[in-house]
Amino acid sequence: MEVDNPVSGEFLSRYPVEAARVLEHLSPEDVATLFSALASATIVPAVVAMLPNVAAVCLEKMEALPAAKLLIEIPVSHSALIYRQLSSAKQEELSEFLPAKVKSQIHRFLDYAPLSAGDLMEHTVTMLPGELTVADAIRRIGHIRHAIGCDIYVVDNGRRLMGVIDVGRLLTSKHQTRLRDMIARKAQSVSVHTNLEKLLSHPGWTKQNKLPVVERDNILLGVLDYTRLKEAAGERAINAYDPLDNLLSLAGLYWLSLMQLLDGMLGIAHTKRGE
Repeated sequence: MEVDNPVSGEFLSRYPVEAARVLEHLSPEDVATLFSALASATIVPAVVAMLPNVAAVCLEKMEALPAAKLLIEIPVSHSALIYRQLSSAKQEELSEFLPAKVKSQIHRFLDYAPLSAGDLMEHTVTMLPGELTVADAIRRIGHIRHAIGCDIYVVDNGRRLMGVIDVGRLLTSKHQTRLRDMIARKAQSVSVHTNLEKLLSHPGWTKQNKLPVVERDNILLGVLDYTRLKEAAGERAINAYDPLDNLLSLAGLYWLSLMQLLDGMLGIAHTKRGE
């Protein structure tokens, strides 16, 4: 996608969702160069359609002034999603160029009650659009080691949570399958405004050690780790069910089954070799 190509601007403005999927595949440096060169009105629809965590990485590569102008043009509900995933240094750099009203609006979206799901959640969450194929998703993850042991949250074009896929299922599925067609289970989510007492008694902890945190309309914002919740709750978490015990048992069962399978395969090979 060339900066001086008028087709690029036309594509971005007329097909923002398709453009967003393309931009998410490009290097952040190239996307930052493109954003800095084109008019805000041209790129805003595509930026809004991008996954916030990917857009944030691209804005990190931009100069402060054009990046701030872009945040001003984006609806505040989305600019807040991007802003919260920027580094502290970048946030401070941008604050010099953001009008006081815009900063106030952004921070209003970021302020949650103490010990609520929004206050305790991790903002970094592995989310992928449901329209991606398995092959595209694997390429998007990049370093598989980073994703092992965590869920992949599937979202629609409005970043509304559709469901969950585990990495093992992703790696063993047909490459042309769409993520939306292979969702293993619906995610048990928590509202970003849920307080500590309700979080501790949430039934989702009986199956998962992390729960997705959503805003109104089921928009995915982050993920809440049970360990973080227990630390925040202190003594009040003593009677809460710890899903890690169940996960550790399942992990042990998995490795035991795998060892038995390998042992059986080696035994068969040895028998054939003897014959």
